[in-house]
Amino acid sequence: MASGETITYDLPYPVASDPVNVHGDIQDLAEAIDAILPTLGLPYHTLEVVNNTGATIAKASPVYISGFGATKPRITKSDANTSATFPVVGLTQAAITNGSDGVILVNGIFTDVNTSAYSAGDRLYVAAGGGLTNAQPTSGGGVIGVVAKAAASGIIIVGANKGNGTWGALKEGLS
Repeated sequence: MASGETITYDLPYPVASDPVNVHGDIQDLAEAIDAILPTLGLPYHTLEVVNNTGATIAKASPVYISGFGATKPRITKSDANTSATFPVVGLTQAAITNGSDGVILVNGIFTDVNTSAYSAGDRLYVAAGGGLTNAQPTSGGGVIGVVAKAAASGIIIVGANKGNGTWGALKEGLS
């Protein structure tokens, strides 16, 4: 049995008597988690990677591991139309130019990302040709994250993909 100190955090959540505001509630919770996790030393799971694709990979692009460089995994953009580009391992935290090192967010709260094309609560998938979309691809790609705040400087809750990359597989991986 573990011993230690239990800390109580003020995380907002709706109660039965609250008016329903799913999008606002998700945004409030994501912002509270984003503020609390760094104090625990567990803000994100990231991975240092290298881009040797011959092109720049844009910020917030879903990527997969395509090999191993001298010291880091090599990444390539995932494409909903190409099953060989799965599973997605994360989203690029910034644009990564060809031949450069970068960082991907495997799971956690992705802040300061342009989500203005979406609504809070939208599920995000890999788009045809790469990038993100809120329309589930017919090729069956799983959910990559959920929009917590829709804005030019928005927030995405990124979930670590397990199994076939669906939330159901993620849930099974946590139990």
